Amino acid sequence: MNKSTILHVDDEPEIRELIGLYLKKEGYNFEEASNAQEALEKVRSINPQLILLDVQLPDLDGIEICRRIRQETNVPVLFLSCKDSEIDKVIGLSVGGDDYIGKPFGMNELIARVKAHLRRCYESQLLEIQDIDAVETNVFRSASILLDSSRHDCYIHNKKVHLSSKEFELLQFFMLHPFQVLSAEHLLERVWGYESNIDTKTVTVHIGNLRKKLGENPKKPSVILTLRGAGYKFNESVQKS
Repeated sequence: MNKSTILHVDDEPEIRELIGLYLKKEGYNFEEASNAQEALEKVRSINPQLILLDVQLPDLDGIEICRRIRQETNVPVLFLSCKDSEIDKVIGLSVGGDDYIGKPFGMNELIARVKAHLRRCYESQLLEIQDIDAVETNVFRSASILLDSSRHDCYIHNKKVHLSSKEFELLQFFMLHPFQVLSAEHLLERVWGYESNIDTKTVTVHIGNLRKKLGENPKKPSVILTLRGAGYKFNESVQKS
C-alpha cells in the first residue's frame, strides 16, 4: 500500500510541503498541484490512488474540481478546509467527497485517515465484511430499495438514483444488517476503516445525504432511523439474491 500515489491540491506551498514531508516519510509517492487546471491534468496523467483537495483555490473551488474528478475516477477524495461548518461538509460530501477534514488538523489524524481510505479501497482482504452472504450476494431488495452491488446501481421506488461510492457502501452495509443498531463509531470502523477515535460528523453528513436521496422526511425518517444516544438502524426487511 505504501507505494500508492497521493495527489495534494492546495495553493499554499508551505502546507503542501509539510503534508508531503509526512506522506513521503510514510512511504507514499507524493504529487502536488497548486490550482484546478494543474490538478485535473495530474489526475489524468498520474492516476493517483487518493486525492487531498483544498476547498478554496484561486481559479476554481474544490467543490467544482471534485465534481469534475468524479466524472473520471472514483478514487477517494478527502477535502481539507478551514471552512468547517455543517453546510460546507454537506456540500463537499454530496458532490462525491469521501471525507472532510477541517483545518487545523493533526498530522497523525490525517495520516490515519489516508491509510484507512487506501486500506478500504485497495486491500480487499482488510475490508472486514465477514458475512459470507455479503461476498456472494449481488442484489439486495427491501420495500423501497433495490441495490445491485455488481453494477453499482441503486433504485428507490423503481427509480434509479445516483449514489457516491461511499453512500453506496454505507447503504449496502445497512442492508447487510437490517434492524441492527449501528453506532456512528462502528460505521466509521466498518465502512470508512478508521481505527482511531475520529470525529463522527462525516457519518452524520453521509447519512443525511443518503436520506435525501432515499426521499426520506428529514424530521421523521422511516428507512434509516436515528436512535438517540445509540446510533442508526435500517428499518426494512432485506432479501438477498
